[in-house]
Amino acid sequence: MENTTQTPAPAPGGSWKVMGILSVVIGGLSILFSFIPCLGAYAMYTGGFATILSIIALVLANSAKAPKTMAIIGLVISLLSVGIGVWQYKKLTEVGNVLKSGADQFQHQMDSTLKADSAKH
Repeated sequence: MENTTQTPAPAPGGSWKVMGILSVVIGGLSILFSFIPCLGAYAMYTGGFATILSIIALVLANSAKAPKTMAIIGLVISLLSVGIGVWQYKKLTEVGNVLKSGADQFQHQMDSTLKADSAKH
C-alpha cells in the first residue's frame, strides 16, 4: 500500500519570520549595550537598524496575514534601545559642554593671572 497523504508545502515568503527574530536579537543586544556608560549612545545606531528590520518584518507579516508577534516585540525593544541611546547622547553632550565651559574659565583665569604677574615685573 502506498502512502498518499501529502505533506503541506512550506508557506512562501517566510522571510518575515527571520527578520522578526533578527530584530528581537539585535534589539535585545542593542538595549543591553545601551546601558554601558559612555558607549551606550552608539546603541541608537544598532537599535535603528533593528527598528528598520522589525518594520519590514511587520509589513511582510501583515501582507502574508501571518502572526506579527516577533516583529512587534522587536519593534518595542529596538525603539527602547534607540530612546536610551539618544538619552545617553544628550547627557554626554551636556557633560561635554560643561567641561568645555570649565576649561574656558580656567584658561581665562590663567591668562588674567599671567597678565597680573607680568605687570608686577
